[in-house]
Amino acid sequence: MELNRETVTKPPGARLAVPFLQIKRSKVLTAETGFGRRDDTMDNIALNLPFTLTILAGSYILYSLGLIIYNLYFSPLSKFPGSKWVIATYWPEFYYDWWCNGKYLFEIEKMHDKYGPIIRINPEELSIRDPDFYNEIYVTESKRRTSHYDVFCKGIDFDGSHLLTVDHDLHRRRRKPLEPFFSRQGIMRLQDMLAEVALKLESRIRALEGTNTVIRLDHAFSAFSGDIIGKICLDSGDESKTFLSHPTFNPECESNSIPLWLLEAENKPNFLTGSRVVSFIPESILLRAFPRGQMFNNFKEVAKQHIYRALKDTEESKRTGKEDTHHASLFHYIATSDMPESERSPERLAKEAQVLLGGGTASTARTIGFTSFYIMSNSNIRSRLEDELRDVMAGWPQRVPSWAELEKLPFLQALIKESLRLSYGVMHRLPRISPDVPIQYKQYTIPPGVPVGMSAYFMHSNPKAFPEPDKYIPDRWLGKVTPEMHRSYVPFTRGSRNCLGMNLAMSEMSLILAVLFRPNGPKFELFETDESDVKQAHDFLIPLPKIETKGVRAIIP
Repeated sequence: MELNRETVTKPPGARLAVPFLQIKRSKVLTAETGFGRRDDTMDNIALNLPFTLTILAGSYILYSLGLIIYNLYFSPLSKFPGSKWVIATYWPEFYYDWWCNGKYLFEIEKMHDKYGPIIRINPEELSIRDPDFYNEIYVTESKRRTSHYDVFCKGIDFDGSHLLTVDHDLHRRRRKPLEPFFSRQGIMRLQDMLAEVALKLESRIRALEGTNTVIRLDHAFSAFSGDIIGKICLDSGDESKTFLSHPTFNPECESNSIPLWLLEAENKPNFLTGSRVVSFIPESILLRAFPRGQMFNNFKEVAKQHIYRALKDTEESKRTGKEDTHHASLFHYIATSDMPESERSPERLAKEAQVLLGGGTASTARTIGFTSFYIMSNSNIRSRLEDELRDVMAGWPQRVPSWAELEKLPFLQALIKESLRLSYGVMHRLPRISPDVPIQYKQYTIPPGVPVGMSAYFMHSNPKAFPEPDKYIPDRWLGKVTPEMHRSYVPFTRGSRNCLGMNLAMSEMSLILAVLFRPNGPKFELFETDESDVKQAHDFLIPLPKIETKGVRAIIP
């Protein structure tokens, strides 16, 4: 007897219980009958899509809840105080730094006020606000090894540079060849080059005298600093391609653009992907998404060409036995050194070039602009500075004062120190990791491998060291400079990973301020610029003023 197929019943939910069998059966029937059952297959997929999405969403929610519970109660850092909201997830940090444009540091400050000197600021990172403990975090290698927190590497392709090298020993090997060029002795050898670039900036300003032209001084100072680091790294000799040769001082090099691009490149891809997916995105697409990166990209390509040429010159000199007579720029020296070949690759050294351009331009230019604003906005400060510069700058440009001479001018140096105090150098927290041994802070033991940092903003805002810390008071550096002031003053950080370019920055700032504000210097006055155009409002690695600022503007009568 033939079974009536219509009388066969299926248990409720059988169709949903085995969706993959339904799809497979559909494919078999298609093969057996010889004609299409694609419509049935697509219907099955469409019916099962809500079920699949529900499973995925439920799994994600369960995973997230489990992670939150772990972060709150079972993490090795659960004993450290902090807001439950920020301990549980990274969303608060993302919200304040990305959506609110670099405001998380100020939330960290509020949390320190509430919870004490040591707090968790996200699921895996600690922050300390205690000037007496700064030197225990930022230590020299003689005390212990220090690793970099690689969250700042992810999403930006600079991790081959010495600055963002995570491992302590590899960082030391990469940094060591750079140090002679940025030592005090190395900077002394660059004085003629610094004077040449400073004179070019002065000439650009003097060429506009009598025109009532308004210029962006922050653009001009970024071009000045950018050209100096470009000459140190590459020294192509082509003056037509320098930033100072640009009609408007190449605003893409302006100090605000660099940290804004880094914020975009660091936060957006890193947060949204949680990985280095960004490094696989075609360069053309990335540059459309982050147009401020075009300048960095151009500089990288020029650096690669220079490095390839240096390697070729070295091979040629070895082959012919003739000495390579090319000027030994920083990368010419490194490319021809005895470093391992993997460390001398044009790709890696080009990343060093990009990092040096950013680090050697943004913070230095901002500090020069910051100082210039307070000089121009206060006639007493300007006249005092002119009086101090009168003798040492009398022979300029035929006689260039040495950096050592400018260092002996107390008021000039007081202006620079107070500007560095209020512009912070790098404002963003710079977490460090002790990979081998725990760090003891009072009753808290910080396990090895845990990132912990302290912002220069906290140090420089310490009212015990700097009374009225929000005010620009250069005279505080002319009286008795207390040990507390020395201890709390960290514009270049400290330890084995301190700022490589601090000598260059101090020399640049001293010279250009002396050139521009000496008696009989170029004439320019502040134009529609107030303190809100220079004072920190956002933490974008370096501090930036309000987003809508028009910069430090000056009119040239």
